[in-house]
Amino acid sequence: MKINIFPAFFFTLSLLLLILNFSCNTTEPDDELKPGRRDYTWTVDTINSSAYYRMWGSSPVDLWATGSGDWDKSIGNFDGYRWLTFGVDGIINPKGLFGFDKNNLFVSAENGRIWRYNGNTWTLFAELSKDGQTNFAFNDIWGISSNDFYVFGGLPDTIIGAFNNSVIAHYYNNNWLMLDTREMNGIVAKVYKNSKDNKIYSLTYKAGGGIDPDSSIIYEYDQSNFKKIYSSIWTGGLQADIYLIDNEVYFVLGNQIARRVNGQFQSFLQVNNPKFYQRIWGKSSKDIFLLMTDGLAHYNRSDIQYLFYFTVTPRTQIFGVALFEKEVFFQVYESQTGLSMSYHGKID
Repeated sequence: MKINIFPAFFFTLSLLLLILNFSCNTTEPDDELKPGRRDYTWTVDTINSSAYYRMWGSSPVDLWATGSGDWDKSIGNFDGYRWLTFGVDGIINPKGLFGFDKNNLFVSAENGRIWRYNGNTWTLFAELSKDGQTNFAFNDIWGISSNDFYVFGGLPDTIIGAFNNSVIAHYYNNNWLMLDTREMNGIVAKVYKNSKDNKIYSLTYKAGGGIDPDSSIIYEYDQSNFKKIYSSIWTGGLQADIYLIDNEVYFVLGNQIARRVNGQFQSFLQVNNPKFYQRIWGKSSKDIFLLMTDGLAHYNRSDIQYLFYFTVTPRTQIFGVALFEKEVFFQVYESQTGLSMSYHGKID
């Protein structure tokens, strides 16, 4: 009996070509990148005894931080030599912080207020309300330009009083628009636009109030509505997060880091170390920093190595981060000592 091997041969060949083509399409841009360096020299500056949650800088000699605690220490500024802390009249409990250059810095505060710093003075930029309410818990700010940015957070719900009613306001072409967030739950923690698919992705934290588990939820926005694409319990080892790296959104899904391709999650890195704290920052796909429960680690597409260890554990956190070509800054908060510190890494 004669067996026809050509159909099987052509099927195998086609499959091989498909695999090779897929590999080239997904790895070629990354292959052109150089692995991020690790030879940082680290210095540590104590800011003060308040917790600082946000950091932004136009350069390594122009850094800003906002946090909680005493009003007269709620804003911090680093000029390349030392941190100065102060308060600004009218800015109460600043949370969100983002800028576009040294003369365009925005801060969100209580009662739906947005403030702008023009390099010399602070002025009230906007007072927002939603459904007649102004008691926003603004969480942060992110945007593309000073005329195209988002402010986000939450309003109290009627069940447990937590800020689970999501709020996202978009400032564009000198106008404010409150996005329809009826399909969302939780205080909005992050909003980014993904250059790969031109979609907006957001992360919320939903408080359960002892009735349900606290949750971390990721939503996708296609310019018309929000769709939940991932959710998990908000706890170490399982929680979700998102971060923008080189204009692409990376997704932390428990111990897996993923990208979004054709409407599906595509695994980028599986972090097997149980000390991974589900938070990342990065300059490129070969230059990613990972928060660990005992320090800061780095991934260069080959392996993961520690850059430094915390002096106090557990419950030490990294909140705000500012990354530059040869200098990096990490806001480290020790809950046990109550100290906020700036870990400054520099490459010669």
